[in-house]
Amino acid sequence: MLIQRTFIVYDISYQNKSFDDEESVDGNRPSSAASAFKVPAPKTSGNPVNSARKPGSAGGPKVGGASKEGGAGAVDEDDFIKAFTDVPSVQIYSSRELEETLNKIREILSDDKHDWDQRANALKKIRSLLVAGAAQYDCFFQHLRLLDGALKLSAKDLRSQVVREACITVAHLSTVLGNKFDHGAEAIVPTLFNLVPNSAKVMATSGCAAIRFIIRHTHVPRLIPLITSNCTSKSVPVRRRSFEFLDLLLQEWQTHSLERHAAVLVETIKKGIHDADAEARVEARKTYMGLRNHFPGEAETLYNSLEPSYQKSLQTYLKSSGSVASLPQSDRSSSSSQESLNRPFSSKWSTANPSTVAGRVSAGSSKASSLPGSLQRSRSDIDVNAAAGAKAHHAAGQSVRNGRLGAGALNPGSYASLGKTTDYGKLYHVLSLISVKTSSYTLIISIHSCYLRIVHMFK
Repeated sequence: MLIQRTFIVYDISYQNKSFDDEESVDGNRPSSAASAFKVPAPKTSGNPVNSARKPGSAGGPKVGGASKEGGAGAVDEDDFIKAFTDVPSVQIYSSRELEETLNKIREILSDDKHDWDQRANALKKIRSLLVAGAAQYDCFFQHLRLLDGALKLSAKDLRSQVVREACITVAHLSTVLGNKFDHGAEAIVPTLFNLVPNSAKVMATSGCAAIRFIIRHTHVPRLIPLITSNCTSKSVPVRRRSFEFLDLLLQEWQTHSLERHAAVLVETIKKGIHDADAEARVEARKTYMGLRNHFPGEAETLYNSLEPSYQKSLQTYLKSSGSVASLPQSDRSSSSSQESLNRPFSSKWSTANPSTVAGRVSAGSSKASSLPGSLQRSRSDIDVNAAAGAKAHHAAGQSVRNGRLGAGALNPGSYASLGKTTDYGKLYHVLSLISVKTSSYTLIISIHSCYLRIVHMFK
């Protein structure tokens, strides 16, 4: 019987060696007894993990469920909106009763020694009061000022459930009170930014969602420095989110709320375009569009101060997003110049009067000579000697454009005896127009030689 017990204990200790790795192989009694005590646990396999999550999930499955509470998921603004009114209903009978309730809430939230479940319920109680119409009482705003410290302490809590409830409550306050929540928003925003790089996704996304609600509903200029200062944070996720928030701010706010901080916005966006992180640079380019909608002059000055490589990156992004109108006027004209060079000639050039065409060609040739070198046609294949010979016949080409051949500009005995323009002269006139239009000296010389041969053949 003793041998059988020893064998059973040894077998149990082998199966549970993951719990007691240091127990001896011979099955000494102290460690074997401990292992034997753990045997009933496999009957509820996986329950230790689930039981650890039950308090969190039971405390508030309203927003996202147990999976989000465990950090595997995230909350968004839709979850916040659902949680605004998904609270116990209360009734307010007098301002004195409201004051007593708010004092009790502040007492619970200000002491982190209270059970976390009580603190989460106290945050929900604030939302219940908002739904019941607490904002209609003057005493509510006085006590709300006193709740700033308690809300900040709740947003710093180690329990993700408490942090999430605090962020939802802050977002609800901003949604209901608007700009009247200016003091509370200014106090809580720095704490919310500290949640952005948190490894627990539920806490990080709760902080981001709360900041978005504040930006949309509480338009207070004092919030701008709080956001722009985080655009230069050492944390890469914070910089990315900060430019995202800044883009949202430029979309939602009116220009008069931004005027005092226009220079700060320009400098922040410029630093973002030069950011070391690629995603932060993309978010910063998005803010340029919003900046130009509010301050076109400052945006163009910012664009001109960028290096050519950053200007090109900004152009590429704006064109890909269909916002070519956001480019400076000078850049829009230069970006379309290459397209105009490749555009085919209009049909009116071929059907117009030859004299009119000649005038347009001469005017176009004079303008073409003043174009920058980058827009001129390449002439690297022109023979130097041929170009020198073409200059000698340039005067003849000018007279041909006017409809007559100048005898002084022709070689003796060639076609000076024609006296006036003949059919051959008209042919030479049209060919010369083509050569001038293409700006090819080699073609001019070839046409001139061909014309001389035709004249000598029919003499």
